[in-house]
Amino acid sequence: MPSAPSPYLVTEWRDPLTPARGYFVIDRLIGGMCSGGIRMRPGVTVAEVAGLARTMSYKMAILDIPYGGAKSGIDCDPASPQAPDVLRRFLEAIKPDIADRYATGADLGTREDDIVAACQVIGLTHPLQAGFKSEGGAGLARVRAALSLTSEGVAITELVAGFGVAEVTMEATDVMGLDIRGATVSMQGFGNVGGAAARYLHRAGARFIAVADIEGTVVDQAGLDIPHLLSIRDRFGHIDRSRLPASTRQVPEPEWLTQPVDILIPAAIGGAIHEGNQGSVRCRLLAEGANNPVTTDAECALERRGVVVLPDFVTNAAAAFLFCGLLERRLEPSLESIFSVTREQLRDTTRELLERSHRDHLGTRQAAEAIAEQRMQRRMRRH
Repeated sequence: MPSAPSPYLVTEWRDPLTPARGYFVIDRLIGGMCSGGIRMRPGVTVAEVAGLARTMSYKMAILDIPYGGAKSGIDCDPASPQAPDVLRRFLEAIKPDIADRYATGADLGTREDDIVAACQVIGLTHPLQAGFKSEGGAGLARVRAALSLTSEGVAITELVAGFGVAEVTMEATDVMGLDIRGATVSMQGFGNVGGAAARYLHRAGARFIAVADIEGTVVDQAGLDIPHLLSIRDRFGHIDRSRLPASTRQVPEPEWLTQPVDILIPAAIGGAIHEGNQGSVRCRLLAEGANNPVTTDAECALERRGVVVLPDFVTNAAAAFLFCGLLERRLEPSLESIFSVTREQLRDTTRELLERSHRDHLGTRQAAEAIAEQRMQRRMRRH
């Protein structure tokens, strides 16, 4: 496969009032459009943002959405009292792109409501407005109706990414002949993505034996009570240790990785699994819930050991599909449409990449990238 081109645009922003810096990278424009979220974390780098933008290009293509990939990153602690103002000033700096060609939303360390509110303060209609500019009020009404939906009292925007992780994981277990009922799971990250994935996999019968957050890992070999853990976490995915059942053990954070399980789900940070620790992984299926959670060398090593790795731009594609599917009218603003169409899209894609991987003797990421590149080239020829 030919090497991917350099990013179309790389922009660095320096906040005039704090030490914060921001980066905006457009990997590719297709039809004059690109899409990707805004993350905020201390230490974010331009290389990280560029890598995420490239991943978004593959994600858009694998979902058959006619946009290129982009990403924004702000080097700032999202828990800082200065964070809301830093976010607003960054959005003001890239305001022309959001207005015309960059459909964006929340990512690690940011929340959809905060981004929407900040956009409105600086005179933008919505962070997705570039995608519905041709429709005007009708497109905005459809997007707002969809994003205001809740399921069991939880906003759809806080559920859909993890729902997608669960659906991709379950389709892969079907292909592999692994019964999800009783399958053991260890997970890193219990925020929106990890928490929702755990919610749906637990309901399907999976047994979670370990969940890690920023403080450490909680373990119960008999199976963690996922509904209870969801009820005692905060907005950042931190589990209140004072309310854990007596049967739950607390161990150092890295031990989530070493549990012998059927399914491993890194759903927190990039580079969590690397050449130095991949040898400790003992699972049959690894579903990349976070962006770039496994380094390239580690992915290759795991696949040589027979681990099936589901690449991030497929596993965590549901949030992108929600936003862009609404813009492209592939989704209606109803829970039934969002869940059913998203399920079908992600399950079909997962089966296709696993079958191609087996047929062509490719790694799963190679197979997924080959599918994405073919779809991107088709789109670019049309435009």
